[in-house]
Amino acid sequence: MSIEVYSKGRNNAYEATGVFDGKGITVKKGSRISQDVSAKIQPVVTRLRKDKTIVDDNYILLQDVSFRSASTAASFVSGTISNGLIKWRDKNGFTLKALQEK
Repeated sequence: MSIEVYSKGRNNAYEATGVFDGKGITVKKGSRISQDVSAKIQPVVTRLRKDKTIVDDNYILLQDVSFRSASTAASFVSGTISNGLIKWRDKNGFTLKALQEK
């Protein structure tokens, strides 16, 4: 199972695409992540966001980044603690949560 997904923030704060494989999400190269970061975000997310081989100065991903959790992927993109089952949607606008309930 492989589903193309996206996550978009209010006022275009971020706009990311990815692939959900049933276990986790790979956020795709070229996605734009939020400039703002919450102080309570997971340390792994902070470390990845600061890595200049992964994220450029304009907050664009330079390579694909894989996460075992949809929520960690959503937090990486949004810069805040996020529920990945709600933040990520398929091309029809259905959340991962809605897709899992089908």
